[in-house]
Order: sequence, then structure tokens, then C-alpha cells
Amino acid sequence: MTFDFKKEIKGIISVIGASEVDENIEKKALQMGRLLAKNGFAVACGGLSGVMEAVCKGAKEGGGLTIGIIPYKDKSAANPFVDIAIPVPFSQARNIVVVLTGDICVAIGGKAGTLTEIALAWIYGKPIIALTSVEGWSSKIAEQKIDDRRSDKIHGAETPEVVINKIHEILKNHTMK
Repeated sequence: MTFDFKKEIKGIISVIGASEVDENIEKKALQMGRLLAKNGFAVACGGLSGVMEAVCKGAKEGGGLTIGIIPYKDKSAANPFVDIAIPVPFSQARNIVVVLTGDICVAIGGKAGTLTEIALAWIYGKPIIALTSVEGWSSKIAEQKIDDRRSDKIHGAETPEVVINKIHEILKNHTMK
């Protein structure tokens, strides 16, 4: 399914997670992508495999727009479900671009790279929603504060549907930076 560029986009959601995933995480990321697209959100991610590929595939199935911020100069390195590939060939430094591209960050599982993106989202004041029903950093860090620079905490959500509800609540109650 291709994206209709005349379609209104309500915002961009950065989805972060590991490049290697189990069946449960892949299923949740696919569902997350579909729900984001059906709710009018574009998806930004690291553009490679694992959570990134699954969320992009789900978003495409839902008719959404996908943005992959890849750590290579060659755009063809992006997964096949990325509509717009943005080369940022600075290895993990691209994580800051992934975080700043979205209005909200959604963490699904994740390892050390995801943890750095969560920390960057915290530093830059981006709201963070962490899926709690999967293994990885998202379930470990949900409902916590990283430090005292912010008064809020990382929002926990058990399911992709709850993530969508939290996104709508956050967008309704906060001005995005």
C-alpha cells in the first residue's frame, strides 16, 4: 500500500526498539504501526530491521507514511517499508535525529541503543511511552523518571491500543516542542 501524500498527518511518532526481536515484540510492533497509521500519524524510526522494520510494515499496511533515519549514506540500506530514507551515517549519533523527528517517542522492548534513545528523548523533553508487555528496556523503565530535570515520568502502556490512547491524551494536553 502506498501513502497518499494529500492525506493529513496529525503528527510524527518516533518508534524505537531493538534490531533483533522475538515473535511477541514483532507482533506488537506490527500492530503499533498499523494503529499509528490508522490514527493519522507518520512513523519515524531507525529504518533498519527488528522493531523498525515491523513498525514500518504495519504502518504501510495501515496506509501510513514511514521515515527511516538510517546510519548509512546509501538510502537503499533502509528496510523495504520505509517511504523516506534519511541518511545519517554517524552510527549511534543518528539516535538523536530519530528522537527529535517525532513529537512523541514510543519504546518497544529494546537494548542499549534503545536506552540511549530513551535518555535522549528525556533530555530533549519529548514525551515517552514505553510498552510494558514485552521484554527489554521499555518494560524496565516504564513509569519511572530518569532524573530530576523533568516533572513527568516515562508513561507505561500494556498494549499498542493503550499507547494510542496515551498519544491522544498527551497531544491534547501538551504543546509539542
